[in-house]
Amino acid sequence: MLAESRATRCIAQGIVSAWLTVAAACGWAQETQRNGAPSHIFDIRESTLSSALIQFSRQSNTPIVFSDRLTRHLPAPDLVGSLQRDAALAQLLAASGLNWELIDDRIIAIYAVNCSDGPCDNPEQTSTRFPVYEPGMEETYVYGSSLTGSRIRRNPNRFSAPVEVFARSDIERSGAQTLGELLKFVPAVIGNSTSTAISNGGDGTATVTLRGLPASNTLILINGRRVANDGLSGESVDLNSISPAAVERVEILKDSASAIYGSDAIAGVVNVIMKREFHGVLAETYYGESSRGDLTTTTQTLQYGTSFRDGGLFLSASHYEQEPLFSRDREVSRSADTRFLGGTDQRSSATADARVVLPDGESLIAESGGGYRPTGPDDLFNFQAFTTAVVPMRRSSVYTSINRDLNPQVTATIEASYLQTSARATLAPTPVFTGFEQTSLSVAADNPFNDFGQDIADVRRRLVEFPSRSQRNESRVGRVSAIVEGLYSDWHWDMGINWSRSEATESVTNLVDAERLRRSLGPADQCRGASVDGCVPVDIMGPAGSIGPDQVDYLRVDGKTTGYSSLSSAAINLSNALLNLPAGRGDLALGLEFRHEATAKRPDARLASFSTIGATNFEATRGDRKIIELYVESRVPIWNSASGGRSLELEAALRQSTYSDFGASTNPKLGLKLQLGPSMTLRGGYARGFRAPSLNELYEGSSEQQAFLSDPCTQAANAGVLPGCTQQADPSRNQFLTVKGGNPDLEAETSDSLSAGLVWIPVRIPGLRLTADYWEIKQDDVVSSSAQFIVDQNARNGSFADSIQRDALGNLVRVEANNINIGRRRIRGADIGFSYHFPDQPWGQLSISGNGAWIREYLAQQDPGAETIDLAGTFLDEASEGLGGIPEWKGQLGLRWKRERWAASYDIHHVSAMRETLPGSNLQRSISDWTVHDLQLSYVFDVFAGLRLTMGVDNAFDEPAPLAASAFNDNIDARTHDLKGRFWYTRISQRF
Repeated sequence: MLAESRATRCIAQGIVSAWLTVAAACGWAQETQRNGAPSHIFDIRESTLSSALIQFSRQSNTPIVFSDRLTRHLPAPDLVGSLQRDAALAQLLAASGLNWELIDDRIIAIYAVNCSDGPCDNPEQTSTRFPVYEPGMEETYVYGSSLTGSRIRRNPNRFSAPVEVFARSDIERSGAQTLGELLKFVPAVIGNSTSTAISNGGDGTATVTLRGLPASNTLILINGRRVANDGLSGESVDLNSISPAAVERVEILKDSASAIYGSDAIAGVVNVIMKREFHGVLAETYYGESSRGDLTTTTQTLQYGTSFRDGGLFLSASHYEQEPLFSRDREVSRSADTRFLGGTDQRSSATADARVVLPDGESLIAESGGGYRPTGPDDLFNFQAFTTAVVPMRRSSVYTSINRDLNPQVTATIEASYLQTSARATLAPTPVFTGFEQTSLSVAADNPFNDFGQDIADVRRRLVEFPSRSQRNESRVGRVSAIVEGLYSDWHWDMGINWSRSEATESVTNLVDAERLRRSLGPADQCRGASVDGCVPVDIMGPAGSIGPDQVDYLRVDGKTTGYSSLSSAAINLSNALLNLPAGRGDLALGLEFRHEATAKRPDARLASFSTIGATNFEATRGDRKIIELYVESRVPIWNSASGGRSLELEAALRQSTYSDFGASTNPKLGLKLQLGPSMTLRGGYARGFRAPSLNELYEGSSEQQAFLSDPCTQAANAGVLPGCTQQADPSRNQFLTVKGGNPDLEAETSDSLSAGLVWIPVRIPGLRLTADYWEIKQDDVVSSSAQFIVDQNARNGSFADSIQRDALGNLVRVEANNINIGRRRIRGADIGFSYHFPDQPWGQLSISGNGAWIREYLAQQDPGAETIDLAGTFLDEASEGLGGIPEWKGQLGLRWKRERWAASYDIHHVSAMRETLPGSNLQRSISDWTVHDLQLSYVFDVFAGLRLTMGVDNAFDEPAPLAASAFNDNIDARTHDLKGRFWYTRISQRF
C-alpha cells in the first residue's frame, strides 16, 4: 500500500479543498436566499418544449417533472435574458395549455389543464408517475425511459445502486472523439481496457474494464439492449463501433446486474443511450493535433432531426480520422532500453546482425565485415524505433431513429446503424528464433551459409531486409432494432426485436513462411536454387543486409483472418405500480428474453497450419448458442412515516438464464433504500452474478504466439535453487512460444457483490449533491489460461510439468495453457462523488463536480493451491498476462462556468502511483502518479440558429506519461496513462 504516496496527499488535499468550497458556497447560498427570489440568466433556444423545459431546469437549478407526451410536439419560444424563475416559466408555457405547481417546495410539476382523451394527471400524480429530472444529475428522464440497472422507471436519486451519467454536455466538454477515449478517465475504469493506444498486441478496438475486471465482466448495452461482440476478439463489444456523435448520454451502473440483464454484468453495465429527440440541422467539424504536430485527428458530423404531431425522425452521419503517433517520437517510448530513465533493458535478442548460439552455449554476433565476435551486453534490437504507439484509424458511421405514436397509448420506434472502421498498426520487422518456433528450424552443417560445420539450432535474427510488418484491422458493424411500447390498463409494456452483427478482418503483411525457411536452412542437397528445385537458400546467419531480395521474395508471405459475431434477440417487458400497499406504492416489472449468439473466426491456410512466423497462428473457431431468460423485479415499500418524509424500501430481482451449451443459472439481487427525510438517503444491496463462458473461450481452436513472459529460471539466483530451474536459462530472452486454446467443458464464473452507500441532497443548500458507496466483489471459477502462472509454478515447485518444455540448456521452448475454471478474486473499494451548482450571479453560472474511486484491496488467486496476491496499487502488463494497472486512487475534478453565450470548463484527472517488478529480477520500483489538466472554452455566435466555436487543450501542462519499466507497449501503461502529451483541438458547429 502506498500510504505515503503523493496520490494520497493529493486526494486528501482535494477533499479538503472541495469541502472548503462547499462551505463557502453554503454561506453564499444562504445570503442569496435572504435577498429574496433571485433572477436567473436564461439562454434557451430550443425548438420543442421538452428540450426547453430541461434547459430551464438546468439554468434555474430547479428540479422538474413532466410527461414527454405532453410537451415533445409543442413549440417553445426563445427565452434569453435575466428573469425570475416564475416569470421565465410563465413565458415558456404561454399558449401551451399547460400549467405548473411546486411540489414539496422544490420540484416543479408540469401538467395539462384540459385533456381530450380522459382525466388529466394532477401535479401529485405527475410527480409520482414520471421520474424527476434533477439538474445536478446532468440528465433527462422522460416517458418510456428507465435508469440503467432497473426495469422500473424511477428518480435516479431513489435507487439502491450507484449510477454515473455522462450527458451530452459532458461528452462535448471532454473533447473525446471515441467512447473509449471518453471512458478512459472514468475513476471506476481501471485495468486492461483497450484502445487504439495499444499497438503491438492490439487490434484497433476499444473496451472498458470496470473495477479492474476483464472487459468480458462489463456488459455493454445500446439503449438498454445487448449488441454483438467484436467480430474477432469476441470477448466484448468494441466501443469504436459506436459513434459518439449520435450518443445522447452514457450511463454506468457500478454494481452487479446479472439479475436484471443476465450474463457478463459482474462488474457493472455501460449503457449507451442514442439520440432520438433532435430538431433542425447540425453541421460540425473537429480538428485536433498534439503540440508536437502529430496525432492529427478530424471528425465531420452532419445531423438532421424533425418532429411531427405523432412522431419524430433523427439521422446522424459522421466520419472520423486519426493519424498515427510513433513510439520513437516520445522520450519515454523511443527505446525499449529505459535504463537511462530508471528502468531496464527490454530490447530483443533477435538482432539485425545474426546472434548465433553454438551447441556449447557460446553466443556470437555476425560482423558486417565477415566473421563473428562474442556477444556483448549491448547486442540487442530496439524494436520500438519502428512501431506505432497510437494506431491510425478511420471510422464512418450512419445512425437513424424514427418513432411514431400509433395511438395515444402506443409508440413504435425503429433504429438502425451501420459503421465501418479501419486501423493500421506498424510493427517491427519479423524476428526469428530458430530454436523456439513452432516449426522445427535448424541450420544444417552443410548449409552454404553455415561457417561452423555443425548443425546450429539457435539462431536469432531480426529480418530488417523485410519491410516492417503492417497489421490492418477492418470491421463492419450493423444493428437494427424495432420496439413497440405503451400503456394498457396501468401496465407499461414493451416488445422488441434486435439484430446486430460485427464482421472483422485482420491482415498482417511481411511475415515469414516457416516451411520455406525450414527448407532454406536445411542440407544443401535439399535446397539447390529456385531454378532447380524451387528452393532458395537463405543467409540467416549473416549480418544485416545478408538476406538478398530474392531470398526475401522467397520467404515473405501475408496472413489474413476473417471473423464475425452476431446476436439476435426478442424480448417483452412489463411493469406496473403495486397500489394499496400498507406503506405506499410499489412497483413490479417482469419480462422474457430469447437470444441467439454465434461467432466464427477463420484464418487463412498458412495461419491455420501454423506455418508463419511473425503473426499469431491458430485454428478456426466456430460456435453458437441459444439463451432463454426470465426475470422479475419489484420495489416494495416496507415502512413510511406519518409525515411521508421517511421511508424504507426493498428492491428485489431474480433472473433465470438457460443456455443451450452449458446449463442454467439463477441469480438474485436485493437492495434496501432508507430515506431519512428529504435530504439523506442510505442505500445498500447484495447481488449474485455470473458470466457465461464466451463462445471463444469454449470453442476457440489452438493458437500460438511469442508471448511476453518472465522466466524465473533466467535469474542466476534461482538456478539450482528452485525445483524447476536445474540451470540458468538465457537471460536475454523475453518472448516465448505459447500455445492456448478453448475448452468446451468450462463452467460459468460466479460472483457475490455487496454495496452500501449514501446520497445527501440538502434541501437548505440547493444544488449540492454528495454520494459515497462502499463495495465488494467476490468472484469464483474465474476462467484462466495464464501461461505466466504455469511458468512460475513450474519453476517454483515443479508443477504443470506436462505444460512446459525446456531444451538441453534449460531454455524455455514451449508453454501450453488452455482455458480452465481455476481462479478466484476478491475486490473491495469505495466511490465518492459530489457536485454543486452555485447560485446564479450576474457574471454567470458556476458549478463544480468531482468523483473518485479507491481500491482497498484486489486479491487474486490463480489456483486454489497458489498464493493470494494483493494487486491494489500495482501494475502487471496484459502482455505478461497481468490485469494491467490497478491504482489505489483514481479521480476527476471539474469546474464549469457559463454566461449567456460563453461557456468554459476546467478538468483535472489524477491516477495514483503504482508498484511494478522490474523484468528479470525481483526488484520493485514505483510508477509515478500522474495528473493532467484539461481546458475548454466555447462561444455561440448569433449566426442563423447559432454558430458555436469551441477551443480546448488536453493535458495543458504537457505532463508526460510515467515510465512503466515492465510495460510491453512503449514503456508506459497505455491503458491508464496517455503518451500523446499536450493536445490542442477546435470544434465548429452550426445549427440551422
